[in-house]
Amino acid sequence: MPYYFQGRERGLKPHPYCAECGLVKNLSSDRPRDAGYYMNIVAAVGKHYKIAQVQVRLIVHEIEKVEMADAFGMDRQSQEKLFIEIVTRILNVSEREICALLKT
Repeated sequence: MPYYFQGRERGLKPHPYCAECGLVKNLSSDRPRDAGYYMNIVAAVGKHYKIAQVQVRLIVHEIEKVEMADAFGMDRQSQEKLFIEIVTRILNVSEREICALLKT
C-alpha cells in the first residue's frame, strides 16, 4: 500500500498482517466486534421472544465455528450479515427486527 506524505511518495506504509495467512488487518473505523456483542443482541431478542437454551447454544456454536472475531479477515458489515443469517435460521425472528437491534 503506497504511502504519500506532503504530496510525495514515501514507499510503503507498514500495516499489521496475519503471520499465518498474510491477510492485511482492517484499519478502518468499520472494525469487527467481539462475539460478546452479538451474544448481547441474542439476549435482547430473548427479552421479546421466548428462546430455549438449546437455541442459544446453537447460535454460540455457529458464531464460534465461523470465527466472527477475526480482525484480519472480516469487517463489521460482513459480521452483521453472517449474524443475521445465523439468527434467522435458528430462531423464528425476522431480519428487520435483528437489524433494528444491531443499530441500537
